[in-house]
Amino acid sequence: MGLNLIRFALDPQYRAIKRWKWARGDEHLLLDVPLDADSVAIDAGFYQGSFATRAAARGCGRVLAFEPAPDFCEAAASLVKGLDGVELECAGLSGFNGTAELVYDNDGSSTQRGIEGRRVEIRLRRASEVVASAGQDINLLKLNIEGDEYPVLEDLIETGTIRNVRTMMVQFHLIDETSRSRYAAIAELLRDTHVLTWRYPFVWERWDRKPS
Repeated sequence: MGLNLIRFALDPQYRAIKRWKWARGDEHLLLDVPLDADSVAIDAGFYQGSFATRAAARGCGRVLAFEPAPDFCEAAASLVKGLDGVELECAGLSGFNGTAELVYDNDGSSTQRGIEGRRVEIRLRRASEVVASAGQDINLLKLNIEGDEYPVLEDLIETGTIRNVRTMMVQFHLIDETSRSRYAAIAELLRDTHVLTWRYPFVWERWDRKPS
């Protein structure tokens, strides 16, 4: 216990994770937004479908779900059949349309992190085009995509489509030595259009669009 207390005092990442668990953030915070039959949510990083399942259960009219890892996407097919309004695409979100190499690491599978593992080519969709093609505001954008949140948000900000997103739940990742400075630059630009509602650093944070 003493070692944990020392780590809590000295390690900001450990402290943020503990605070998130104490707040029961997965249960109480990630879907703490109004959703109804007219709502559109984007679930980037579908994995095993817990977020999309809960959004559908809340009555969200459309959930646009993206899972780039072929194994995970194939396994999710039967789950999605039982979820009204959930549209699953076997692709990831990024800042461009194209392909990339993904390294499998369960829920840490990534195109960005320098990890070892089985590699596979995956398809990427440009986030700004996905948001624009929805044809209405995105009520909730959830990003848990192991480093691709940086190019996604840079693309949304650069194109102005960030203004089409009402609420974002984002998990930023420390993938390399540029992550903190890259986060700071994105956060500064986000403040033009959104307000940081709460933050558990590099665990989860919420941004809400400013009133027009």
